[in-house]
Amino acid sequence: LTLIFSGFLIHIIRFKTKFKQKKFYIGFFLIATAYLAPLIYIPFDIRSIPVSITAVLYLFAYVFLSNSMKGNLNYLFKVMLFANLLLTAEVFFYIYQGYLLYPEMDFYHRIFQGWNRNLGWANINDMCFYISLTFPSYLYFIFKKPSTYLTWFLMIFPVIAVLLSKSRGGMVGFAVVAGGVFLFFLLKGNKKHLTHGLIFLAFTALLFYLNREILYLWYDELIQSLGTDLNSFSSNRIYIYTEGLKIFREYPLFGGGWISIYSFPFAGRIFMFHSTFIQALAAMGLYGLFALFVHYYQIGNFMIRKLNLEKSLFLIGYLATQIHGLIDNVQFSVPYSSLIVLFLATWETSELETSFTLVNHRYHIIET
Repeated sequence: LTLIFSGFLIHIIRFKTKFKQKKFYIGFFLIATAYLAPLIYIPFDIRSIPVSITAVLYLFAYVFLSNSMKGNLNYLFKVMLFANLLLTAEVFFYIYQGYLLYPEMDFYHRIFQGWNRNLGWANINDMCFYISLTFPSYLYFIFKKPSTYLTWFLMIFPVIAVLLSKSRGGMVGFAVVAGGVFLFFLLKGNKKHLTHGLIFLAFTALLFYLNREILYLWYDELIQSLGTDLNSFSSNRIYIYTEGLKIFREYPLFGGGWISIYSFPFAGRIFMFHSTFIQALAAMGLYGLFALFVHYYQIGNFMIRKLNLEKSLFLIGYLATQIHGLIDNVQFSVPYSSLIVLFLATWETSELETSFTLVNHRYHIIET
């Protein structure tokens, strides 16, 4: 940690970085203060300190990056694409390990067993929303090089990975991002894009038809996982939401703090209230919810203004993960928040706003 902060300090001294208030500063500042406010009145617990200061680190990282880096959107989308492939490979590893554990089953049943829903740095639900966040990067390179079938081919793997993960929340978010990507492709793709897209769609449809037994089994697994009542259907989330609202009613203005959930006997790895808004209300109160809405407004205002292909693709992935966040831990997950800081700082500092131009409402690459 000392080495990291020393690196920041050396950079500031060497390059004489001047810090200015950038476009997303207010949102990050309000969220940082919302994280810290409950510490004023809740009983002291050492566990609350590292969690509560994470938003301060997000604010520091945003201020530093937005004042010291030169963003490159093309490079950012490359990173998103490779991150998506890496995440997809991790999910397939998870599936493969489960496959090895059940040699007595047939192939179709073995690939649905999984290994361990916790992959160390994230569980399988988390993996799916990171895949959703980065999935639109495929379309960026399809629009850039429409004749390259490799990108089309690679796009199949995250689709299969999310289906086999059996993550219902993950499938909700991925259905939104896949639908958004498909609709954007139809509305904004030019003739060359649509031609290659039709060929890819026919190939994908044939692939799934030949392996339709997997889809039948997937449907059966989905139906069996629904449970007999709303609470079991939601994997005990209704109970968790109820407890979160109890904390909010007790501390309506600034919330009960980030470890307030430990006052209830949850089993397993439960640390958050599995909903962005319930989490904001329980941990940070109305002030935290207000800070979150300011953050949303600043992102939406920046992205919609001078909307282009790159911004549209980011919004598709971002909105899909936020919809997933209605029923899971997304917005306040440390890796997710860190990625959003990096994405926004890159966008804000990029000299080149877009590599595409609109011709008759269809995107074409700008030839250089």
